[in-house]
Amino acid sequence: MPGDIRALLLDDSNFDRARIRRLSQRTGLSIQLDEVDSIDAMDQAVINENYDLILIDYRLPVGDGLVALDHILQNDQNRDAGKIMITGNGAVDTAVQAMRGGCHDYLRKDDMDEEMLHCAIVNALTVARERRAQTANLQEQQGMIKDALLNAMNDQELRKNVVTMFKQEFDSMTGLRKARLTDLSPAEIDALISGFSEEDDFIFH
Repeated sequence: MPGDIRALLLDDSNFDRARIRRLSQRTGLSIQLDEVDSIDAMDQAVINENYDLILIDYRLPVGDGLVALDHILQNDQNRDAGKIMITGNGAVDTAVQAMRGGCHDYLRKDDMDEEMLHCAIVNALTVARERRAQTANLQEQQGMIKDALLNAMNDQELRKNVVTMFKQEFDSMTGLRKARLTDLSPAEIDALISGFSEEDDFIFH
């Protein structure tokens, strides 16, 4: 069960905000809910506060929920918050776009109840936390690979082994096929390293 949840609700309707607030109070979760009625107000809120969860109504008088989602993803403080898109009934395409665009769950506004809201909140927070962990692990792995690569470039024998290990990925990079590993710029090294996924097996001792 999540602990205290700092949440933000974006919805231009006073009635709908009040309804969602009441539902949130019946979820059994400890939610501190801030409310805004426009993307501009949301932009200010995410600058001033750190949120665990952001609920976004798709239908807005200016812009829409996907625009709001894009604004959140550009905010360093809150891009990793759990995000839920609230759509109208039957808005399957919108829900799919939202999930592909960075939301962690969605709800249909008209048939939402406290149980659905509870499940969506817990799921969004869980998925967001898992994605943060995956990103951190990948960044750590790529950092280790970069450090090992840069260190190996200073040793003639190790350099040969590194060139062999990276050859397949290196050769696939447009414009670098005939380049030498030691001639790569830091940006090109980063691009090379980023081609490796979490499944790649690197062992450092």
